[in-house]
Amino acid sequence: MANTEAQSTEANAEGTKPEGSSNPWGDDFDADKAWRLVQNLRAENSDLKSENSKLKTERQDRENEGMSELQKLQDRLNELEKAAKDKDRDLALQKVLRKHPELEDIADLLTGDTEDELMAKAERLAKLGKKSDGEGDEQKPGPTELPGMPKPNLTPGHGGDDTEPFDPVAIAKAARR
Repeated sequence: MANTEAQSTEANAEGTKPEGSSNPWGDDFDADKAWRLVQNLRAENSDLKSENSKLKTERQDRENEGMSELQKLQDRLNELEKAAKDKDRDLALQKVLRKHPELEDIADLLTGDTEDELMAKAERLAKLGKKSDGEGDEQKPGPTELPGMPKPNLTPGHGGDDTEPFDPVAIAKAARR
């Protein structure tokens, strides 16, 4: 039986009439009724297509709106995270400057995001400042070490006369060298 059904389906697909029946629409065919049916089906089909395209555009608009809302929320989240990060850095910088108040003038040179990074750099800068202060005292010659300054002879009960005699010839020879 399955074989006969397959043969009849193949025959229908090829456009031949099945054996035993005269017309596929039956014996009572009304052409006006069929034409109205075709026109109604075509109108219904076009209505469904337009409704389908309308629903697709509405769905696309909702997705875009959702994306724009999502994008707005992501942008706001990024702004808030950046503001929180800046405030955390400012707080850490204030903590570091409390421990090293001498660096307040050069706080803009301290870089880093965490308190540990800022503290390490502040300590390095503080050490550099201490070294330069200590080295500065050693490098500056005292008033007794300057070669062009006269050395006073200050002893109690003495008039302050120079112990070295003034020799202009020796000074001229030293200047020529």
